[in-house]
Amino acid sequence: MMKRNLFLTATFLFLIISGCHFPVKETAESKTSEAFPAGCWGVYNYWVNDWNVNSNIRESCPLIKGVGITIRWKDVEPEPGVFKFDELIGEKLKLVDAGNMYTWLMIWVAPSAPRWLYENGVPEVQMYKSVTPLGEPRDWSYQYYLNEDYIRFHHRLLNEFGQYIRSLPLNLQKRILFVQSAEGSTGDGQPYKSTPIDTKYNISDEQWGDFRIKAWEVLKKALSNEKGEMVKPMLVNYDANGEEEYNWVKNNLSVIGLKNGMFSHGYQISDTRQRIKNWNNFKTEVNSLGKEFFSRGEQDGEWAVYGWSTQNREQGLYWSAIFATHCGLDMWNLPSEACIGYHYQDAINFFNKYAGQFDPASASAAFCALSKGLDAMDTVSYPENQFGAAKRSNIDRYLKIMEAFKDHGAMQGDPQKAIGSGMVNRKANDYNDVGWGIADGNFCRFLTQIDPEGTSTGWWHVGPRESIYGRFARSFDVKNKKNSMYFDLDDHFLSATGKAEIKVKIIWLDKGYGEWSLLYDAKNKPGKTALTVKNSDTGKWVEKSIMINDALLQNSCEKGADFILKNLSEENTIFHIIEIEKSN
Repeated sequence: MMKRNLFLTATFLFLIISGCHFPVKETAESKTSEAFPAGCWGVYNYWVNDWNVNSNIRESCPLIKGVGITIRWKDVEPEPGVFKFDELIGEKLKLVDAGNMYTWLMIWVAPSAPRWLYENGVPEVQMYKSVTPLGEPRDWSYQYYLNEDYIRFHHRLLNEFGQYIRSLPLNLQKRILFVQSAEGSTGDGQPYKSTPIDTKYNISDEQWGDFRIKAWEVLKKALSNEKGEMVKPMLVNYDANGEEEYNWVKNNLSVIGLKNGMFSHGYQISDTRQRIKNWNNFKTEVNSLGKEFFSRGEQDGEWAVYGWSTQNREQGLYWSAIFATHCGLDMWNLPSEACIGYHYQDAINFFNKYAGQFDPASASAAFCALSKGLDAMDTVSYPENQFGAAKRSNIDRYLKIMEAFKDHGAMQGDPQKAIGSGMVNRKANDYNDVGWGIADGNFCRFLTQIDPEGTSTGWWHVGPRESIYGRFARSFDVKNKKNSMYFDLDDHFLSATGKAEIKVKIIWLDKGYGEWSLLYDAKNKPGKTALTVKNSDTGKWVEKSIMINDALLQNSCEKGADFILKNLSEENTIFHIIEIEKSN
């Protein structure tokens, strides 16, 4: 698997923002999208082949932006050369159009291959038994992808698929945002989800990469009109790409889409820092080529099964939304259960609010969700002579780090899951606050905390257990003379509007009787007081919004800040989030 572990060869450096590892601070020159309709990005459902065309999706799922249409090969081509695209896709497109929603299209080729393949020369590959991410038995067989007959049938399917899309009426075609190329198992980038019993059916990384690229070439041509222009962008899987695959998409696509599951399955995921760095190096390179980038990721069913979320499912989905936003996904796909009604509106509305907004000049809002990640990989904050050897498998190190922050709520309830990959992390049956290479600072976009460790202290699991907010937080620390938190708003955020009016929202824990103020960089008065709060010890999370109509925000406050939370008492106040919204 060495090739798959070789990430991008881009030479662009990842911009490390103090206290927030959101990678690239967008500039006012960022281009608006020409490939996608305005406001299309956000939360989408991802039913597979089974949503009822007689139902009113807009009525039952009022908050989502759309729903994907995924069909199985065995259903769309039940007999060789007999295609049922219109029956499986056409009626659903009409429903999407009627609901003023959007969709994307994908065909699962495995393990949903039609049985007739095996009657026409394609070997059926038997696998060792395995389990799904939900722990259910998986006893699947697969087609042998490298068989010449299979390649011929597969390419025919892709050709027919592209021709069908190009033949659609314009009103329905406009509802399709992109087409995902799904060469492997359940739309993922790998051929198998287990190991072939017969080793002759093993597929090397190089063989699989070549197979995928040839499929992309066929699909690209099938989606292209007589002028050679693709009528719809193509999205490919991120998790199986090597250098050759990345070079192909950069050289052959003008609009480049990637699926990244590790940004969408939760919020406490191993290797997040490196993954974000690699991801955004690639985005930077794509943008430097004058090309457009987009992405999606799926929150799978483990959210409703494992203890890291089931102890407070609303909280689990809410912080997953914040994490997916922080990582930069355009589309976040949720299970149908989470999309119905308003029960999970906090998560859905949060992601929808920021989705697709990567240009601060045109963005409607900015946020900084205050958090601290305990990264066992960090030997500066957690020296090996005190916490033990910095090895991923060294559970004792994780536990010692947790103990150091236990008085602020840190937990390590399922230590064995914390040392695994992202696919293992998401199966944790309890909260794990120490991880390997996890995001170790705030989650944010366009609003960053200046020197968070030097000016505040982290908290975990604070406030009422039923609340969504207290999974992570930060506070003043009177004992260590940390009485002011400083925040920098992207300099381009207000530059395009020329206006000085904004709305600031703060959510904090009303515990104790501490007093604090919000200061901001105002015209002719750096450090002007926007509001002062005296806590009343209700023990509840409190939300407060205030309009400011004389904002300058040119870093004129202390430490070059645009906003300051200032403690006015000898008690600490704990904060969840600060959001800045432009006036309409």
